[in-house]
Parts: sequence; C-alpha cells; structure tokens
Amino acid sequence: MKFFKEVKKYWRFAVYAAKSDLQEEVANSYLNWLWWILEPLSSMLVYVLIFGIVLKTDEAYFPIFVFIGITVWDYFSRCITSSVDLIRNNQHIISRIYIPKYILLIQRMLVLIFKMLICWGIVALMMIIYKIPIGINLLYMIPNLVVFFTFCFACSLYFLHFGVYVSDLSRLVAIALNLMFYLTGIFFNIQKSFPAPYGYFLQRINPIAHLIFCMRKSLLYNETPSRVMLGIWFVISILLAAGGIRLISKNENNYVKII
Repeated sequence: MKFFKEVKKYWRFAVYAAKSDLQEEVANSYLNWLWWILEPLSSMLVYVLIFGIVLKTDEAYFPIFVFIGITVWDYFSRCITSSVDLIRNNQHIISRIYIPKYILLIQRMLVLIFKMLICWGIVALMMIIYKIPIGINLLYMIPNLVVFFTFCFACSLYFLHFGVYVSDLSRLVAIALNLMFYLTGIFFNIQKSFPAPYGYFLQRINPIAHLIFCMRKSLLYNETPSRVMLGIWFVISILLAAGGIRLISKNENNYVKII
C-alpha cells in the first residue's frame, strides 16, 4: 500500500523533525522539560481539590483517575488543534520539497507521544504509591492505546485537510473541544453521573470517553474492558483513516496554491 511505503520512506525525517521540535520547545525555558510534568500535574491538583476534596467524590484512587483522563484528553485535544494549522505552519517546507502531508501529522503525533510517555510514567509512579494491585488486565492497555492513536490520527487527517480551506476552523474546533471536554468524563464517572441508560449510552458513543473508561478499568480496577467496543472503534478508526488518507492524497497538490 502506498501509505505504508511512504511512511517507511519518510520515517527518519518524521523522527528527526520531532526531536528538533522537542528541543526547540524547551530551548528558551528555565524549567525545560519539567513543564511537560508540571502542566498535567497542576491540572490534576485543581480537579482533585475541587471534585475530590470540596465536592467529596467517592471515586476510588481519584488523583490517578483524574490524571489518566487528563493524559488521554491532552493528547487528543493537542493532536486535533495542531492538525488544523499544520499545513500553514509548515508552509516553508511543503513549498520547497514534496512530502506527503500526513507525514507532518505523524511527526506531530510523535512529539505528543513522547510527552504522553512521561505522563504514563507519572501514572505508574502514582500506582506504586497508592499500592494498586496489578493484574493481567493491564495488558489491555496495548489495544486501548492502538485504538486511541488510530482514532486520533484518523480524525486529525480531516482537520488537516479542511484547515487549509477554512481559515476560522481553529476557533470552531476550540469551541467544540471545550464542549466535548465536559462530556468526556475527565474528572467524573459518566455512568454514575447520568441516570441510566443515558450514562451508559454517552460513554459508548464518545470514543475518547470510552477509551478513557477502558484504560481506567485496565489500570486501576484490574477489569477487562469491552473487547467488542474496542473492536468496533478500531474498525471505525481504520475506515476513517483510509478515507482521510485518500482525501489528502487527492488534494495535497492544491494546498500550496491555497495557502
């Protein structure tokens, strides 16, 4: 398949560019890479203070519960928002040499994955501190993350494409993400917060909410996530990704002219 051949061909470029972006991001900062830890930790502390202490939630391991949600949401929202202006921000590259435009998206995802790995390291440390028992269901994190990254890539392809044609799309995306944030269960359990069967339904139709729910089940409660739902969202993500790759391949020659 052409997509996999091009990914193999430009993989070194994507990795090198991702490393350069990470180095540039911390070059003029006093705390350097520590910001990648402090930002999600500060968000977690705010939600733990408000919902865990003030509103007295009964959710077990609430700080880790929140931090898992923040880690997943932060990756998804940054991936979507950065994809909208990805072509415009890399105009100096695509105007000089040919490069498949989804390679730029893969490069950006590699940057975000590196930051996400740091957050997962914090989750592991917190699990040790809270003495959370680890079971075989921890292995379900692998298919959870595969589905999650595939879905993020698939959605970002479309925002990358339409971001070239709609100059105000970034503002619309910001509004939509703000609304989605409060319906994704970052700091609360959707199934417990909404009356049945609405909570169950909302948690299933929102892929990010469902994947966060599955990751929490695997890590915190040693429970088996819904393999059927993971399979359904994986198939949907693959189909969306295939459509997005085809859309970009057909139109990428026009991007330079438009921007």
